[in-house]
Amino acid sequence: MATFVLVPGSWIGAWAWRRVEPLLREAGHQVHAITLTALGDRAHLGDGDTTLSTHVQDVVALIEAEELSDVVLVGHSYSGVVVASVAEQIPDRIAHVIYLAAVIPIDGKSLLDGAGEDFARVVRAQSEDGRWPFISDQELSQYYGDHEISAEDLAWMRRHAIGHPLGTYAEASVLGNPEAAALPKTYIRCTADQAPDLPGNRSSWGYAELTTGHWPMVTRPAELAALLGKTASR
Repeated sequence: MATFVLVPGSWIGAWAWRRVEPLLREAGHQVHAITLTALGDRAHLGDGDTTLSTHVQDVVALIEAEELSDVVLVGHSYSGVVVASVAEQIPDRIAHVIYLAAVIPIDGKSLLDGAGEDFARVVRAQSEDGRWPFISDQELSQYYGDHEISAEDLAWMRRHAIGHPLGTYAEASVLGNPEAAALPKTYIRCTADQAPDLPGNRSSWGYAELTTGHWPMVTRPAELAALLGKTASR
């Protein structure tokens, strides 16, 4: 059985995994869902200047404090850049890195650098006190296609979502540890998501798909839990 550390993407916290956690535990896995600094119930601990390094340290500290090893590290969306940097720092503790509808970082570039000028312009224009608020219904459809989130679930997400700190988008990723590069990696694409397919030459990576939108932990928790368990067992 696997030890999962689930890292949420922009705006959300550990609460977003609450439908997936019990399913993974029922299958015999150990599960740790984390809320990153300045988000969720840790919103008061950070602000718009919170950095990527802080989020990386959040995850590293959890793994070290809980004395976890052979970790299956799952990064959703924005947190692709987080889990990549965690693997850079503590590759000996990681068994597998799973990118769930996630950003794949580029060495020496920030998320804003990699996403392009149009995205950066929108984010900065909409931000308040250095935080990017959870996007509108129209933007959800525009950027995330047929996301499948019900009205009830969307209301739940809006109640808990916190403006994401731009400091985390502005800090460049520093990659290059050969031990991290050698770790098994899998990219899970959500087919209704308008995000691009897995970029670049990554023939050694595993690849899987979920027929849903950008937040499968909300829309398809059973399918996601089953796929995570299957992926971890490879």
